[in-house]
Amino acid sequence: MVQNESTSMYRRIVKATGLLGGVQVFSILCSVVRNKCIALWLGAAGVGIIGLYNAAIEMIGALTSLGLRQSAVRDISQAHAAGDERRLKTTIAVVRRWNWIAGLFGAVIMLSFAPLLSRFTFGDEAHLWGYVWLSCALLLNALTASDQSVLQGIGRLRKFSSACLAGNAVALLLSLPLYYFFRFDGIVPSIILSAAATLFFTALYRRKAVSGKVPVTMRETWHRGKVMVVLGVYMTISGFLTTLFNYLLVNFINRVGGETELGYYQSGYTIVTRYVGLVLAAMATEYYPRLAALGNDARALSEQVARQSETALLMLAPIVSFFLLLQEWVIRILYTADFLCVDVYFSWAMVGVLFKAVSWAMGFILLAKGDGIAFLITETVSGVTGLLLTAGGYYWGGLEGAGVAYLLDFFLYSVLMWTVCRRRYGLRYGRTWYFVLAGTVAGCSVVSWLYRSSLPYALYGAVACAVAVSLWALWSLKKRLLG
Repeated sequence: MVQNESTSMYRRIVKATGLLGGVQVFSILCSVVRNKCIALWLGAAGVGIIGLYNAAIEMIGALTSLGLRQSAVRDISQAHAAGDERRLKTTIAVVRRWNWIAGLFGAVIMLSFAPLLSRFTFGDEAHLWGYVWLSCALLLNALTASDQSVLQGIGRLRKFSSACLAGNAVALLLSLPLYYFFRFDGIVPSIILSAAATLFFTALYRRKAVSGKVPVTMRETWHRGKVMVVLGVYMTISGFLTTLFNYLLVNFINRVGGETELGYYQSGYTIVTRYVGLVLAAMATEYYPRLAALGNDARALSEQVARQSETALLMLAPIVSFFLLLQEWVIRILYTADFLCVDVYFSWAMVGVLFKAVSWAMGFILLAKGDGIAFLITETVSGVTGLLLTAGGYYWGGLEGAGVAYLLDFFLYSVLMWTVCRRRYGLRYGRTWYFVLAGTVAGCSVVSWLYRSSLPYALYGAVACAVAVSLWALWSLKKRLLG
């Protein structure tokens, strides 16, 4: 019985990761096509203006959304797990009302600060009306977040994926003609129409998943939503601090090493976090609501976290190994030969991804439990530690020192999360062979990299062995799923 439950859990994780990973890849491809066309038709100036507009939307949206996109998932998943239809619909109604409030609040802030944003960003008020119209995008994004949290919370991942795929495709088809025919005048309408297309399909699939309404008073909306907002505020503060620490770090690297060195660091960091991080991003959509629905069952919590960690490591170990083995070709494909100096950062930071996977799996426990204070404290400690380690590593060791700092940062963060989750929530890991596997991959990679000058083929041999071990473990998992 236990074996069947474990197999079912593995199968669910792998299927969800494949489904949502495909959505992530499609989203990136749409972004690549859009950016390529913008670069051709509008040039670097157009790319820059779009980036500045989106930065303003993201900044104001992050501060006014109250973190409802993630905090609402917890309440919806718990209501869904309880099997109470009225409670679920009441929770959804509360979530939608609070997102309307957050969206309107964001729109008002954008409208109020439009003149200031135009002057501060562009040096004049020529773009004032651009910011005024973009206030619509803030409201549309808030409503989209509401419907996405519903689909994620009730586990309708296929509908969630379909909405994302359709929204991205239609947004791309709508925006390209605007850029082609209207050039710079098409930027603001394109951003608004893209947000509208995403909302349309998300709302469409949300209505298919959950139909019908229940009457909810404003008093009930306030009391039920207050808990979500409190957790969301902690998440908002944490996100702001993370952004602040990153801003301080890139400015430090820029001052010490210059713009070119900063570009090298950013390119390596992007490969490690965005492209390899697709696996974790895909897993999170299904993992978080599943964890939140468990309630106070410590044994089930430990089982879910252990299996999620195991699956994440088994999927990432071959990816990390292949990236290390083929890093020169990866860098050449994604950038140019001028960026090959990034390999000293890349080789160390890529191993840190394995520790990131473990700490990532434990980090969701705090959100699932609604422990906003613990979440804020641990994220702040991690942010400060990462800032100090990376700044110090870069100052004394350049890009290689920054890569070592990335690895050390997530190792320490894993230890911190393990200690917190063990003491506060009774987290226990069962089998540890997958940690040994991850350690084998990391050890082979690091040792081969350290001796790359005297043993030029050691890198390829050691990483090839790590790949073989990883693939063997992944094959064992596949046999367990199918058997």
